[in-house]
Amino acid sequence: MTKSKETVVILCGGKGLRLRPITNDIPKPLIEIDDKPILEHIINQFLSFEFEKFIIATGYKSKKIEDFMKKKFKDVDYTVINSGDVNILERIRHCISKIQTNCILCYGDTLTDLNINKLRETHKKNKNVMLVSSYPIRIPFGVMDINSSNIVTKFEEKPLLTQVMNIGFFYVPKIMFDVFSKYKKFEILLANLAKQKKLKSFKHTGVHITVNTVAELEDAQENAKKLYK
Repeated sequence: MTKSKETVVILCGGKGLRLRPITNDIPKPLIEIDDKPILEHIINQFLSFEFEKFIIATGYKSKKIEDFMKKKFKDVDYTVINSGDVNILERIRHCISKIQTNCILCYGDTLTDLNINKLRETHKKNKNVMLVSSYPIRIPFGVMDINSSNIVTKFEEKPLLTQVMNIGFFYVPKIMFDVFSKYKKFEILLANLAKQKKLKSFKHTGVHITVNTVAELEDAQENAKKLYK
C-alpha cells in the first residue's frame, strides 16, 4: 500500500454538551467505545491506510487529549493545535494554515468503516472540488401524506429518504484552502460550495456511528464491533 501524503485533520474541540454529565470530565473524543477512546479508533483507521501525518484540532479540555496522544501515539507524526473556544470554521482555518498538502478533514466523534483509499481515488478524478462523505437517512417513524381533507393518501413505515446526511471525512485539496477564509460559518461555506457545484458526495453505505447523545453512545457500544468484521 502506498503511503499517503495527505495530512489528516481530526476535529476534537467541541464541548459535547448533549453528552453531559459524561463530558463534564472528559472531551467527547476520549469517550470509550468497545474499550477504546473514539479518537484511538479514528487514528488507527487512518494508520491502517498508511497515513503518516495528523493534526488534532482541540479546544475543550485540550490538555487531556494532549496527554492521551503523548501516551498512546508517541511514535506517530502529529501536532495538537488548540484553538480554544471558537467555532468549527475558525478551528479549521487555524489548522490548514499549518498544512502544505491536501488534507482529509473528519469529526472526532464519528466512526465508520469508510474506504479511505476509494475517497482518495475519487479525488483524483475530481481535483477541483471538495469531497464530503455522505450516508443514507432512514426516518425512525411511520410517515404519511395527507390531503386537504386530512385523508391519509400514503403511509410508509421508516422510509429511506432521498436526501443523505453529511458524515464528514472531507477531502480538501490545497487549492481550495482559501475558501475557508471567505465565510464565518462552516455550514454556510458548504451551502455555497454546493451552489457553485464545488462540493461532491462520496457515498458511504457501510458502518456509520456518530456519538452525540447518551442514546447514541449506547447504540455505539452495541455496533462498534461491526467496524472490524
